Amino acid sequence: MARTQSENYPEIRQGILDVSAALFARQGYANTTIADLASANGISRGLLYHYFASKEALLDEMLTSHLDMLLGEIRKAAQEGASPEDRLRNSVHRMVSINAGSKDLQIVLLHDLQNLQPKARKVIVEMQKGILAVVARLIRECDQGRTFDDRQIKAQTMMFMGMINYTYLWYDPEGPVGPDEYADMVADTYLRGICR
Repeated sequence: MARTQSENYPEIRQGILDVSAALFARQGYANTTIADLASANGISRGLLYHYFASKEALLDEMLTSHLDMLLGEIRKAAQEGASPEDRLRNSVHRMVSINAGSKDLQIVLLHDLQNLQPKARKVIVEMQKGILAVVARLIRECDQGRTFDDRQIKAQTMMFMGMINYTYLWYDPEGPVGPDEYADMVADTYLRGICR
C-alpha cells in the first residue's frame, strides 16, 4: 500500500533539501551515502525514499529550485532602477544577499553539478547561462561601448561573477562586512572601472 502524504509534506521535503545541502557541502556529494542523508535528517532510509526517489533526485531538485529562484530574482533586479548603473547595483545586491543566505547551495552547485545526469545538468547549465546573459547585458549597458568590445564581454562577465560567486571560500556574512556593504563594494569597484 502506498504511503500517504502528511499535511506538512512540502515543509518536510524542504527541510530534507536544506539538511542534505549542508551535508553535501561539508563532505561532498560523492562521499555522502543515503544512510548519511537519512541519519542527518533523523529519518529512516525508507522515509527518505518516500520524499526523494534517489540521492541524485535530491541533488537535482536542490540545484534546480535554487537556480530557478536565483534567475528569477536577478531578472527582476535587472529591471529595477532608472539607470544601467542602478540596475547593475540592484542585481549585485540581490545576488550577494541570496548567496549569503545559501552558502551550502553555492558550494554544492560549484562542486557537485557534474554528478547529475546530462539531461538534468543541461537544465541547470541553461539557467546559469540565463544569469550570465542578464549580467552581460547589464555590463554592456553600463559600458555603452566605451571600453569593451564583444570579444571582452564574456571575460568581463565571468570576472564580475567571480567577485560574487566565490565568496563562499572566504566571506562570512556575519563578519565585519555585511552583505549590503559587500555588494556596494563589488558594484563600486566594478563601476569605477567601466565608468571612469
